Amino acid sequence: MRSGKAIFVIAVSMLLSAGVRSAEELSVDLMQTIEDTNKSLSSNIALSNKQGATADAKELTQMFAEVETFFDHKGDAKNAVDLAKQSKDLSSEIVGYVAANNFESATTAATTLSRTCRTCHTFYKKE
Repeated sequence: MRSGKAIFVIAVSMLLSAGVRSAEELSVDLMQTIEDTNKSLSSNIALSNKQGATADAKELTQMFAEVETFFDHKGDAKNAVDLAKQSKDLSSEIVGYVAANNFESATTAATTLSRTCRTCHTFYKKE
């Protein structure tokens, strides 16, 4: 029984460390996907493409939740956590604006979202 617990603890430990490594490796790809999706969102909002804008905004909401979790676990990056949360909230708001056919407010929120991304990059983006 004791060796079973030890094996379980080792297995869980390996899985957790692999997950952390994957998150670090994924972050560059994730950030590129966020950038591409954000551009698509802006385009879809400008075209009043309700379906496309909704899909992009929902995807961004999920991705910013990942970024928020990443920086939260990283530690010593409260500003990045706050900016990711703000971005997640803005993306979620955009879903609501688009659902209500309020593309003017969606545009304003998308502009704020882009500015929030740039603010975070100023402090955290590695060249």
